[in-house]
Amino acid sequence: MSTWRVATYNIRHGLGDDGRVDLARTAREIAALDAEVIGLQEVDQGFGPRSGHEDQAARLGELLGMQVCFGAALELPPARESEPPRRYGLALLTRHEILRHSLALLPAHPGCAPPTEPRGVLHARIRGPGEQELDVLVTHLDNAGRAHRTAQVQGIIRLAADLTGPALLMGDMNADPSTPELAALAATGWRDAAQEAGSGDGASTVRGVTSTQRGNRRSPIRAQLDVAMTQLRSLRLATHPARFPVRRIDSLWVRGEIEVSNVEVGARRSSDHRPVAATVHMTRRGAGA
Repeated sequence: MSTWRVATYNIRHGLGDDGRVDLARTAREIAALDAEVIGLQEVDQGFGPRSGHEDQAARLGELLGMQVCFGAALELPPARESEPPRRYGLALLTRHEILRHSLALLPAHPGCAPPTEPRGVLHARIRGPGEQELDVLVTHLDNAGRAHRTAQVQGIIRLAADLTGPALLMGDMNADPSTPELAALAATGWRDAAQEAGSGDGASTVRGVTSTQRGNRRSPIRAQLDVAMTQLRSLRLATHPARFPVRRIDSLWVRGEIEVSNVEVGARRSSDHRPVAATVHMTRRGAGA
């Protein structure tokens, strides 16, 4: 069995509440998570003046001494002819070897007005200690339309269909794990890491009988208390807005032979999201290891 510390963080291109973009500060916040695999959202690569035209993924890799890969969900023409395209999207940082990576754009719902920006999923294959391999998917779903998020989840499921070993999905889902648009993840073998660790907002299991099943035999007061406790658990894992989080829209999902021992939400830092970190244990070598 190998143990990995993993995390997801929407960094808002390093923009803090003080109105400054400070990647050194963002790097310190990432380092505090003590994770060896970190998925990032809202990362700029030469995007423009707001982030000093910097390649933020590469810079964070340098500051943290990590391997890095980047995928642009949005690419715009350069501000000037001699400059590279302006790119914005997803990144992955890791202490381990990145074997390969690719960015796939996610579909929009054809029956709705086009989304305000394209969305994608960054897929990286990582090799860690003991030749253990792990597929990691980093994403950022649409922030406005449930129908678009539903279509994007289907895109992720199709991409992941060919993955045979342990896999990790992380990102800013812009939806609670219990929402209908994310239901297809659970239906296709993905498990909410927080619920897997016993700290999620789903029904808890005691001796093989879920609290939902027991609900038919409980008093109304006990049922109300259980609902209140579920809401409190969900708030403890809320990530947005960072100052007073009330929504659990950043999450980690696992598939295959992976166990999760804990999930925690980081302290409020400079972004408008709080990071989420987990400790996962792969019980067998990944395929291809």
